[in-house]
Amino acid sequence: MKKSFVISIVVLVILALGFLGWQSLSKKSAEGESCKFEKNCQTGLKCINNICSSGKAGSACLSKTDCLTLFCVEGKCTEGKKGDACVTKADCLTNYCVNSKCTEGKKDDVCLTYKDCEKGLFCQKGVCSKPPSYSQYFDRIVISKMKSGMPPGPDNIPIPTTEFKTTDAIEIDLVGVKSTTIGEFYYEVVDQVTGEVVFTTSGYKQKLEGGDTGTGSDLPRVVGEGEFDLNIYYNDEMVYTTTIKVTD
Repeated sequence: MKKSFVISIVVLVILALGFLGWQSLSKKSAEGESCKFEKNCQTGLKCINNICSSGKAGSACLSKTDCLTLFCVEGKCTEGKKGDACVTKADCLTNYCVNSKCTEGKKDDVCLTYKDCEKGLFCQKGVCSKPPSYSQYFDRIVISKMKSGMPPGPDNIPIPTTEFKTTDAIEIDLVGVKSTTIGEFYYEVVDQVTGEVVFTTSGYKQKLEGGDTGTGSDLPRVVGEGEFDLNIYYNDEMVYTTTIKVTD
């Protein structure tokens, strides 16, 4: 009798363990839970990179074919809308990718260069902004090239342009300066690819005292080849921006 009782207990334990094991094996993983095969996931989910995925925004993916959304970015399905993760602008419906986030390039959106903003807007201090204006301060701003190592004069006449060789010098002239324009100006050069300020005269600003003035430097040699934003500031307000190109 005692032996029979012990056997019954053992059988019950084995059955219980078997039931628990079967239940464990038959349990299906939900979205975001681990898996080895698709059969380990709940109905409608795929096993992507050992994670059950529905293909919706935020789900695991290896490529966009794993997604119900249009994009797969860094292992997650995304919709490409403003604020979504991106590596390049090709990951965004908005067609702008700044600091690994999709943006719309609209006024007040973040930017690194003017290329991160809609047409007609400029990138000022990291924000897409309305075009700067200098008309209340000067009549014209003239960007020119000239020979390096010589001041402007009869033997070194500045030629208006925005394209330079690394052997050229650059001349920036403020023409028709208003008598009320009293203060300081400086300029900076921003790499259009990285958004990095590669040259600035903010540490040695030039005074404006109500008359025409200009400044020159061997800027093309310093910054090297590439395309850059040339931004001019008057009393710390950006009043002018243009693209300059430097070739070897």
